Amino acid sequence: MTRADALRAAAPVYQDELLNEMLEHRIAAADVESLHATLRWDAEDRLLESTLLVLRAHRDGIAREHDHALRRAEHEPSIDDPECTRTTGCCVLAAIRLRRLLTQELGWAREDVAAAEHLQQKLRLVHRAKRVERYRQHPRSTPDLDAAAKLLRHHAESVDRVGAILADDRERLHALAFEEQQAQGFLASPASTSLWQIHEMSHRQFERLVADLAARDGLKVERRHGGPHDGGVDVLATTPGGRRLIFQCKHTTRAKPVGVAAVRELNGIAGPVHDADIAIVITNSTFSKPAEQFARQQDIILLSRWLLVRWATWGESLLDILELEEAGGLAA
Repeated sequence: MTRADALRAAAPVYQDELLNEMLEHRIAAADVESLHATLRWDAEDRLLESTLLVLRAHRDGIAREHDHALRRAEHEPSIDDPECTRTTGCCVLAAIRLRRLLTQELGWAREDVAAAEHLQQKLRLVHRAKRVERYRQHPRSTPDLDAAAKLLRHHAESVDRVGAILADDRERLHALAFEEQQAQGFLASPASTSLWQIHEMSHRQFERLVADLAARDGLKVERRHGGPHDGGVDVLATTPGGRRLIFQCKHTTRAKPVGVAAVRELNGIAGPVHDADIAIVITNSTFSKPAEQFARQQDIILLSRWLLVRWATWGESLLDILELEEAGGLAA
């Protein structure tokens, strides 16, 4: 069978005889260079189509993981939720971190898909005459296919990066799940005091709670509550390392922030009267902006309701919360 017969046998057959004659005429008139260019063009088009399928699948996979991370990040914890723990917040932070990393990868994946689509469109717009000329200019390789190969290398690198990102996230969640199990066990124990229970306390009960929590964390408590001659300090305690802590307790049944006057009062007596290393104002409410600003200037620690929940409800050590070198772990 001659080449012309083989080409004729492979050609489609149309019902219109004129179309068949025109097709056979064009095939018979084609030279080897034109046929070779057509074959290379078809092979390159198929390669680009395969590349696009791979890149789109990778982009869509990242998009699904990104959307999942976004839904995880939307579950902001509330300290008013009795089952909320520090781990809940850490899970949200892990999701925010994952979303940020995947947003970057998703942007790059979308750019690669757009580049591949542009290459495919460019290749398909090449006409027959230009196609032959194109392969004459680049007999061994073409810039468009070199660009596609670069996109495939991008894809391989991104697959490795995204895999490492997701593996790291799984490890973080596994560790947090273990911590959450411990935290939920503490929440169910009598040692946990909820924010609602604290709100229902009297001022004297609140002072004793602070003293009990300090003792639980291994501090030596010298004064458990204030009185007429307390010198402006309600609780005195010493860390195992010898640091002297003083607490001024501000319990309130209203959602009113503690003002700067309370912080100024403690600042005036912390060193001169009590020789304190660490001065703390603690409340079941919040602090005003002036109070926060003054406390930063004078190196006074403010423990608002959020930190109080970590200490009393979730069982975190005060030394951990204050990030002191003597820090221990979760209260047993």
